[in-house]
Amino acid sequence: MTVQQWINLHPLSLLLLIPTYIALVMWVISRAGGWARLAQRFTAVEPFAGESWGWQSARFRGWCSYNHCLVVGANQDGLYLSVMPILMPLRFFHPALMIPWGEIEVETGKMLFGMYDTAQFRIGREERVTVKIYGKLVKRVRQGAGSGWPLYNIEKMQEQTMQ
Repeated sequence: MTVQQWINLHPLSLLLLIPTYIALVMWVISRAGGWARLAQRFTAVEPFAGESWGWQSARFRGWCSYNHCLVVGANQDGLYLSVMPILMPLRFFHPALMIPWGEIEVETGKMLFGMYDTAQFRIGREERVTVKIYGKLVKRVRQGAGSGWPLYNIEKMQEQTMQ
């Protein structure tokens, strides 16, 4: 029996196929991008306390993009990542993450001829999942993290030697 014949026989089958398809896609994305791997250790257990910004983007493992669908937050304790609550289907297999700064290595840089800031986070000692953020979000995360920012001491020393 072909899929078309099955759908014709069971008109309500689309009510099962569409959510199943969405769940399968979200499962694959969470695995391929590394979110599921991070969730094994860094699932947020409490609501985030700190500054956060919605409708943000990040790139996981260099190719898996979460475009304009994330809430990103930062405080002295760590980096918070969550899929926007309004995008409920995208939240399947994507629990909110709270990653301590001690588990993050940061590499900052520029892109597009130095017009945009970038920050690449290598997360987890065993996981080593890379997450890259761009533009104004880099500055926001850095300010939200305050002295928790992994490069805080290095940046302070550079500021002092520049003066």
